[in-house]
Amino acid sequence: MFLYLALPLTILVFFACKYLYSVKPWAILNPVLLSILFLILLHYLLGLDYSQYQKGAYPLTALLEPAVVALALPLYLQLHLIKEKLNSILLACLLSVLVAFCCAFYVMPLLGADLITSASLAAQSVTTPIAMEISKSLQGIVSLTAAMVIFAGIIGASVGLGFLKLVGVKNRQAQGIAIGCASHALGTAKVLEVDTVAGAFSSVALILCAILSALLMPLLYAFLF
Repeated sequence: MFLYLALPLTILVFFACKYLYSVKPWAILNPVLLSILFLILLHYLLGLDYSQYQKGAYPLTALLEPAVVALALPLYLQLHLIKEKLNSILLACLLSVLVAFCCAFYVMPLLGADLITSASLAAQSVTTPIAMEISKSLQGIVSLTAAMVIFAGIIGASVGLGFLKLVGVKNRQAQGIAIGCASHALGTAKVLEVDTVAGAFSSVALILCAILSALLMPLLYAFLF
């Protein structure tokens, strides 16, 4: 029975949380975060079978990749601006990937993480489907990677823009690139609600980081380990 309720329930919960966020736009009330917490609580209290929920909600999962592709529209609309700053964007994305790799394999071991955990978190700022493939290639734990990708996206969507403004990053293009590099599609979707220019730059950063991560991280991992 729950198999057939999973999809409408998920959609209903999300739109209810989105309405709540529109009334009280607090970071802690981020619709994605609230939806996840509510559904986890529902599974726990009612003892629901997650495999049944996963099958029932599969249409939403299948739409994840087309949703990322749809982010190309604001990118196309701001293409003239992006062409002017392409070299800077490429450099920022490359540095983002290298910093992510170094944090995972050099900083995290200092905090007690083993190699598998480090490999699982290396691609946490890349959009979910690509991050999971990178995690597989690095012999990480794919489920942990997926969870951390969602976490990074929620943090970026909830407090990313506010944090950037707090530390003095006021340029819309720079804000977009920072969010795209750190918080992938969830962060980019939030930026698009606020500013189409920042959203376009976030989209291109998201795409470039995904490509560079998929190409460079397995090579760096094989070279170092």
